[in-house]
Amino acid sequence: MIFPVSLQGHAQAKIPLEKAHKDFASGLKAKKRHTVKIYNRMPQGTPALTVHCASKDDDLGYRTLYTGQDFNWSFRTNFWGTTLFFCRFWWGRKTIAFDVFNADWEKRGYHHTYTYEVNKDGAFVGYGETPSNPMLIMQKWP
Repeated sequence: MIFPVSLQGHAQAKIPLEKAHKDFASGLKAKKRHTVKIYNRMPQGTPALTVHCASKDDDLGYRTLYTGQDFNWSFRTNFWGTTLFFCRFWWGRKTIAFDVFNADWEKRGYHHTYTYEVNKDGAFVGYGETPSNPMLIMQKWP
């Protein structure tokens, strides 16, 4: 069976119905689940870490993490593949901010778990369930 497709101002094209269904279904495939985890690894007796994370559509609010505490969330990328989450971190008078998830990373074969350890030196990223070596520096404290 042929499925006619008409584009305004263009000639009508004919696409086999099976291909139209397959193309549509592939666009609706469930995206893989991603998890972002943030761990406060500051020294004992230092100020708490304040974290504010958000995307264009979801504000996850402000979180106060004391030494040893963590915060995490899971999500799927949006239909358009443009999901982006960013976080700002405050520790005493210092602040840093960066993207913690960008759907473009998925296209380049990056991981689906992003684990961030924030310590006295800055923020580090790894791809395991918990912070472990080696972790890459994301940003140092100013």
